[in-house]
Amino acid sequence: MEKHHLVPKGILFPFILLTALFFIWAVPNNMTDAMLAAFKRIMSFSDTQTAWIQVVAYLLGYGCFALPGAIFIKKHTYKSGVLLGLSLCITGCFLFYPAMLAIDINPFFCFAVYLLAFFILFAGLSILETSTNSYVYALGDPVTATRRLNFSQSFNPFGALTGALASQIFVLSQLNTMSAEDRSGLSQADLLQIQNGELNAVTTAYVVLGLVMLVLLAAIFFTRMPKAQDDDKTLNLKATFGRLKRNKNYVWGVATQFFYVGAQVAVWSFLIRYVIQHLDLNGVIASLGSGASSETIMSTLRNVEPVAARFYHFCEWIGLDALLPRTAEQAAATYYILSMVLFVCARFLCTWLMKWIKPVNLLSVLAILAVICSVTTVYAPGFLGVYALMGISGCMSLMFPTIYGIGMRGLGEDTKIGSSGMVMAIAGAAFLTQIQGILSDHSGSIQLAYWVPAVAFLIITVYSFTIARDKKLEASLEN
Repeated sequence: MEKHHLVPKGILFPFILLTALFFIWAVPNNMTDAMLAAFKRIMSFSDTQTAWIQVVAYLLGYGCFALPGAIFIKKHTYKSGVLLGLSLCITGCFLFYPAMLAIDINPFFCFAVYLLAFFILFAGLSILETSTNSYVYALGDPVTATRRLNFSQSFNPFGALTGALASQIFVLSQLNTMSAEDRSGLSQADLLQIQNGELNAVTTAYVVLGLVMLVLLAAIFFTRMPKAQDDDKTLNLKATFGRLKRNKNYVWGVATQFFYVGAQVAVWSFLIRYVIQHLDLNGVIASLGSGASSETIMSTLRNVEPVAARFYHFCEWIGLDALLPRTAEQAAATYYILSMVLFVCARFLCTWLMKWIKPVNLLSVLAILAVICSVTTVYAPGFLGVYALMGISGCMSLMFPTIYGIGMRGLGEDTKIGSSGMVMAIAGAAFLTQIQGILSDHSGSIQLAYWVPAVAFLIITVYSFTIARDKKLEASLEN
């Protein structure tokens, strides 16, 4: 593989801009995971109700706009698709401001407007991912396509980590620690005052994100972007769908991606809820009494578990006091951040290992480990369950780009339309998080709900040992 160039010569700066997109779209994706915990606190919602955020984002946003995005870039250019996607993302972020103002009308109307903002934001992310993933994949030597995509995707976890940090520092730390029962006893005016402050924190984070995306849009707009190998603009959807439908490798790749993304979002969406319940963080705060000071709450939360305690000590040492836990949600989000760090490290390690180990072999090993960690998360007591939950993130690190690369092998002129199927598969997040939320509400245990990603990882394991190992296709690509 070393004799094949990872990035074609003369396009380094455009490639850097494209890789920056992998970073930027991970920020709202992972901020949104924390929003389930935030809106549960702000609106006193159930897990099933907060999971509607993921339904709107992934089923309606990603699921409905990937194919129109692919048709758009097929008729125009990859650059046009990138600019369209960014424009919708920016519009969605800025809609968070009128959504915040709607709380004065009605909490449910306010939440509906927020869902509209999430929908437009994630519709843009769908088109952006459809354009950028296939652009990077088709931008050089086909032999290094999967590795090139893994390299660009390696910066996606940094965006995920940034989103996790931003949501913890600027949103979760600003939530009032009052429980749903305590809030129900407040006057309407007092409750509205608390909610206004909390929603302002949510809104500010997304508006700032929109401004950053606006800068990136301007940079790409004024940069001459290179042509990819599949720059044919002829469009025959019937023939294309016919070829894709007959391609067993592609069809099973899309199906597997559906379960992978569903598992990933399911793991992260309820991670904060899992840690709060598993370590009884609300009970820890309640035991301090209603008059406990912020300093007392912080001092107690930072010493609940040894790994987090060391992390807080490190944060204090380097001056990141904003990460010290002030609420149960923020304390639980620490494990989200640690999971993202593990995800980042594992992604770069796996990309490096791909120089010697076939991607499909790495996928098989990590899929098996993910099943083991998921089952451990369900049944292990105390800290062990939390550690296993964080371990799943390390196992997931290479799955999306690797399944994408394997499923897209040999598509040629169908790459652009084929990429939409891979991005539409992200709709799996909506289905699996809803199932997980319902299972959590009905069983009263978020632990049992982690059987949902366990089954999904089992499906990925089967795929990695069967369809993904197409010897004839591999031989044709190497020749």
